[in-house]
Amino acid sequence: MATETRTIIFDEAELMQAAYAYCLRKGVDLPRAKLQRVLAEPEATGVVRLMFEAQDASQTEIALSYSQMAAALIMHCGVIGVPLPRFSRKRLTPAGEGMALIIRLPEYAGEAEDAPARITTSAKGVEALVTHVYAPTG
Repeated sequence: MATETRTIIFDEAELMQAAYAYCLRKGVDLPRAKLQRVLAEPEATGVVRLMFEAQDASQTEIALSYSQMAAALIMHCGVIGVPLPRFSRKRLTPAGEGMALIIRLPEYAGEAEDAPARITTSAKGVEALVTHVYAPTG
């Protein structure tokens, strides 16, 4: 089975924007300090650390799991207009000073006559059920 793989690299500035917006949306108690860095630890630990620095030079950090950071980046893609396939496997991995969102799409998803396919019709997640009918080509 053939698969399509797409990789989107996010730099540290985009990671900071995405993580901060995610924390605000999810009601995470953020310190009254400036977000200085986002540190992606190796995949084995599965943690992304948000490093804050207050005016009194004290440091505070918040840890997000890779799945939380992936959710943050997926929401960020919606905000900045980067289209993502809804039905795909998504994985996050460190990439230099940033992180990479790796998206895998299988080419073969079953028999077209037997299985309806879901198609996202808008960024809001409104879906329509579409049945594909393939005519044999001669």
